[in-house]
Amino acid sequence: MRDLREEIRDRIDLVELVSQYVQLERAGKNFKGLCPFHTEKTPSFHVSPALNRFHCFGCGASG
Repeated sequence: MRDLREEIRDRIDLVELVSQYVQLERAGKNFKGLCPFHTEKTPSFHVSPALNRFHCFGCGASG
């Protein structure tokens, strides 16, 4: 039986979810924006729709 977390992760469009809180712009195959976890002026928060993952290169937050 699949783990509940995996099932939820597969059903959620991460870009759509994150864009409700962060203004994202296209950056190649990914999206980038200002990190919601720390204060910054230059976008370092990246969302990968292909991997359904996010990562901030400024503070290291990921998921």
